[in-house]
Amino acid sequence: MAEDTPRIQRLSLMSHLLSVSYYILIDAIARMSIIINRASYPLPFVLSAIPTATASAPRNVSASNVTDPDTVADAHYLIDLFSWREWSATATSIRAGTNRLTCNQNLSAALSATGSLAGATYNAASGALTLLPTAGALIGSPTKELWVVYKLMPVAGILSMLLSLGGNIVPSNARDYELNPGTFSYGGMIATQHDEHEAEELEVRSAGLQGAQAFAAKVKARSQDYRGGTKYIRVWYGVILQCVLIGVLLGACWFTQSGSVLVWWCKAWGWMFLWYLMVALSSLLENWASVPFTSQWTLRISRAPKVLISEDAPLVKRSSTSIAASTSLPYQIPSHEIMSKSSAVDNCEEVPFMQRIPSTASIGLLDALESGYNCRGQIGRNEKEPWSASRVAFYAIISLESVSTPHAILRVVSKAISVGVFAAGTAIFASAQLIGISVALTSLCLVLAAGVFGRVVAMWMASEMMKTKPVLHRVVRSRGLAAQYIEEILNLDDLTVELLGHVIVNGRCVARYNTWLRWASWLGILAAPYDIAKLTA
Repeated sequence: MAEDTPRIQRLSLMSHLLSVSYYILIDAIARMSIIINRASYPLPFVLSAIPTATASAPRNVSASNVTDPDTVADAHYLIDLFSWREWSATATSIRAGTNRLTCNQNLSAALSATGSLAGATYNAASGALTLLPTAGALIGSPTKELWVVYKLMPVAGILSMLLSLGGNIVPSNARDYELNPGTFSYGGMIATQHDEHEAEELEVRSAGLQGAQAFAAKVKARSQDYRGGTKYIRVWYGVILQCVLIGVLLGACWFTQSGSVLVWWCKAWGWMFLWYLMVALSSLLENWASVPFTSQWTLRISRAPKVLISEDAPLVKRSSTSIAASTSLPYQIPSHEIMSKSSAVDNCEEVPFMQRIPSTASIGLLDALESGYNCRGQIGRNEKEPWSASRVAFYAIISLESVSTPHAILRVVSKAISVGVFAAGTAIFASAQLIGISVALTSLCLVLAAGVFGRVVAMWMASEMMKTKPVLHRVVRSRGLAAQYIEEILNLDDLTVELLGHVIVNGRCVARYNTWLRWASWLGILAAPYDIAKLTA
């Protein structure tokens, strides 16, 4: 019995452990069931909110079962050929109401009778046409090449602005107006094949010349360059192409508006012409305001024949001979006197401090030119002596890098107007009704093609005009320095300079003219230089 006692104790201990484990397991199961019941209580409500797909009996929608005439007509809307006469007649009948209320009632009735397929195409077409107000940004960024087109031929520049569809074509930073022919890329739209002579800027090797005198030496050298004797016939082709593209754009506007109606301006017929007029005016205003020069002086320069000028003609140049004028430059510049500039030209001229101080005479000269010289007369020429003069002029442009307060205000106003025109254009095209998708695609293709090819034509015109480097440009930072540049140019002999309505030969004013009535003010470089032969006695 004594030996069985430890065994009995071990069995009793094991039975006790088993009973405790059983009760713990039962308690855990009970607790888990309570937690599961509490968590699963809102589950049916959550599952009831999940949408379920239920099978339904298939519907027979074959064409043989469609008997509604309106549905049949709606289906034929996308199949039948487009009839411009019917489309235009529908819009004309809607606008035929005596007042705005009647027109709105006619439009409401027409839209109510429109089928679902036709309504879907109208909405798609309106959405596609809302891309037109953004066309200006899609065509291209501002470039100095287009500014050159405007300065050398203002008519072509204005036509380029009209074809920009609201975009800005001229840069707003003065540093972007460097006119080194080697930097002209024409937006990658025109093939460029520069040879070594045309790609590099020619610099006259003249010791001691800098600033205004160096620029005057360039003008003198360019006047003795006989290249560019043609009348730029190809540029006329570009102007004709620009006019044709504007005609295509206006034709697209007429075609789109002939059969469409605006919801909020029911009786308006020329609503797309109005949109293009707003875009064109805002584009002109923004391009004129974006130029970072409040003041510019454009000099048309050509070689003058040997003439006799009266000594009492107003003397515009200095009485003393400048370094640039006294520097002898041969008519055919030898290669050893020409050096190519290895780096890009700094467009803003930097001169030593002592030469930055403008003389009072220089500023007075510029003021006198802007107020106008009181002169008219005749010049003398020996009929027996031979003479020669330029057939085509070239340009020297002096720009003052400054923006006046009115100019800055104009920039802000022009930007606000451009944003307003963009918003108005988007609202106009979004609310246009009765425009089919074929009409919208046709209009988009014509308008965008006119804008893109207008940019290409403008770049091509710039490349044609820049082949003979017909313009020299300098940006200065003060009015006095600009006066010094102009004075140095006017001090050159054997030149005819047209500036601010004055004709200046050998530094003396011999005639004046109205700039608005001169072909040169509109045709630019395509106009012949001032014929001083008509001033001969």
